[in-house]
Order: sequence, then C-alpha cells, then structure tokens
Amino acid sequence: MFNAGNILSKGAYMKKIISGIIAVLTLMFIAVPEIAKADVLWEPQKDFFGDNNIATTIEKRTYIANSPNGFINIYKSPDSSATVGSLTNGEEFYVYYKGEYNGKLWGMSTDENYIILEDVYVKYDHISFEEEYKDKIVSISDQSTMELKKGYIYMSYPGADAYSELPFDNKEAYPSAYFIDENGHEWVYFGYVYGLRNFWVCKDDPYNKDYKIREIATPEEHEAVIPTEAEIKAVAKEENNVKVLGTRRGKLIVIACICTAAVAAMAVFFIMRKLNTNED
Repeated sequence: MFNAGNILSKGAYMKKIISGIIAVLTLMFIAVPEIAKADVLWEPQKDFFGDNNIATTIEKRTYIANSPNGFINIYKSPDSSATVGSLTNGEEFYVYYKGEYNGKLWGMSTDENYIILEDVYVKYDHISFEEEYKDKIVSISDQSTMELKKGYIYMSYPGADAYSELPFDNKEAYPSAYFIDENGHEWVYFGYVYGLRNFWVCKDDPYNKDYKIREIATPEEHEAVIPTEAEIKAVAKEENNVKVLGTRRGKLIVIACICTAAVAAMAVFFIMRKLNTNED
C-alpha cells in the first residue's frame, strides 16, 4: 500500500546520511591541510621536457648568474635561440625542473622560461648547508615536538643572511634534525609546517634577530655587464644554435613537408593523367 509517511521518512533518513558524509569529509580537509598542500606539485602548461620525452628532476633551487660574458640568456625554449631576456651576473633565477637536452643541462622556471645551467652557481640554501655540515647534523628519530610561536625567527639555514618571522602561534611541530652551532646554540630543522618548508629555528634563542651571519664560500664572481640586443643574439646563436629535427616541433615540420610533397606529387600525377587522356 502506498504510504507517503514512509517515503518522507526514508527521504529524511537519506538526507541525514548525506549530511553526515559531507560533515566527515569537511572535517578531514580541515584536519589535514598540510597533507593536501604537501602533495601538490606545479605542472607547466607548455612542457618542453615532457613533449620531447626528456627525463627531468624536481630542483626547486635558486641559481645565480656568473658568466665570463657578464650575463646569461633566458630562453623561450631549449630548441630555439629565441630569448625572452637576460640576467646580469649576480641576478637570480629560480629553477623548478631541470633536464638535459642537446648535450646541455637546462633549468626551467615556473614562468616556463629556460636557462643553461653552466655559467651559474647554486645560491647557498638548506641543501648546501646539509651537504657542508652533514657530519654535525643529527637526525631526530623519535616523535618529540616543539611548540612554535608567532614571531619566532626562522631561516633557510643557521646563520643565513636573511630571516623571517613565524606567522602562526602555539603550533606543535615535529623537528626532523638538530644542529649545535659554533657558539653552542641548538638549532632544529622542520621540513614542513603549515605551508612553510625547509627551515631552521634557534631553539635556545628563537626571537634573536642579531645573530651572527654564517660565512659561506662562493665561486669567483665575474663582473656584471648589461648586454646590448646584439650581444644577446650573438651569445644565443653561439650557445643554442640547435637543429630542431629531433624535437617534437622538428618532427611536425618533417611530417608537414612529407605531406606537402605527397600532395604535390598526387597533383602532378592527376594532371599528367588528364593530359594523356585528352591526347588519346
């Protein structure tokens, strides 16, 4: 027998179930924002490396121009000598991906521009510090935590030449390593905390802004030169005068040429056939 009350009660029951599922999913996203953010990787819109099956690695490091020419070129693509600008020595370029093409190692920025990773050097960062002081950095294997407070000074490595202040307050975080500096101060390292990645905090004196800046070794720096358009083009022609036949663009050009030749050959064939028919 038709029973409107049963239908309404079932509808209300299903509505409660759906509401409960939505509530649970909402709580999950609120509870683990770090996980959602940590898994996100930037993907380029125009991926030269991917289009040409070139193996790449994620770099996420800053490079500094240091060429004997006084500048380096920024390219639109590794398969072209067309440039989109230049960097004078001392200027920085952030590399997200790097890959090898035409015998050269290339770095790509999130602006989808490219530089050749030759007349450059890596800006000293947390990776550089780890490599230099690997014998003094101790991993933390247990689940010990440290409460991070707003205003704590953090930086890419102990004694860096720049620092920032933590924007959040009273957050329990898990350090993964510690380091005792030359003055006996303990520093702790965090890989990821609420959107911040790869930073150090001085556990003994976290508010100190007058810390001693660490001396770091840098390569011999060449003089900076502001290039003319002619100089930029000359260097581009010399260092990136590539043949495009091995790339996707080159293959498309070859295919287009073959198709054009085939169409032309067919046209000639039919014209000659028509002429022979008329003669007969």
